[in-house]
Amino acid sequence: MKIRVKFGKNPYSNRFVCGHCREPFERGGFFIRLEHGGQVVDIPVCPRCWESDEILEGMIDLSVHNASHPIGLA
Repeated sequence: MKIRVKFGKNPYSNRFVCGHCREPFERGGFFIRLEHGGQVVDIPVCPRCWESDEILEGMIDLSVHNASHPIGLA
């Protein structure tokens, strides 16, 4: 099984909802995308949550597309 992972500083200026605090944001932060079997799961993290130095985690369901998968503190 192979999973495509795309991550880094948020390169987009789209309107996202933070995967952690659930607040909308448009720029900055961190972005990770997981792709498997045609399903795409995005995990955008707003600048405030990304700069908090917290460790974040989540159980990712790759069977369903999600534009803002929820994550919590590790």
